[in-house]
Amino acid sequence: MNTTMEKRWTSWCGDLTERDRRNQIRFALWSLAWMACFVAAFISLRKEWVPDALVYPVVLFPTALGGCALWAFVRFLREADELQRKIQLEALGWGFGCGALFMIGYRLLERVGLPRLDSSDPLLVMVLVWAGATWILARRYS
Repeated sequence: MNTTMEKRWTSWCGDLTERDRRNQIRFALWSLAWMACFVAAFISLRKEWVPDALVYPVVLFPTALGGCALWAFVRFLREADELQRKIQLEALGWGFGCGALFMIGYRLLERVGLPRLDSSDPLLVMVLVWAGATWILARRYS
């Protein structure tokens, strides 16, 4: 990686070892591939562009990529130093906690008239809070 890119990555993610940086990039790339494949599969299935014989492979392929992203994240955690593990543990705690509060609170709001959400919508809250908390904590501890 060139020096400018390394400086940018460091300023976004805190001080990372070379191994942590490499593992975090690997996780980010698997996650982006998963997201792109999921969106393509979602659109293809919704528009009914997929022949019946290919429905299950189209559904299972993004799930397999998600498994690869999960594997990359676990590898990142296993090989990370103590500070990175602390950052991730705190960020995951914030993400899970905010997601749980959102799910419980929104259920009450649905009862007073707000539109019903899809069951996967709270996951977006969890992921966004986890990502934001990771960024904030990495900057705080670096």
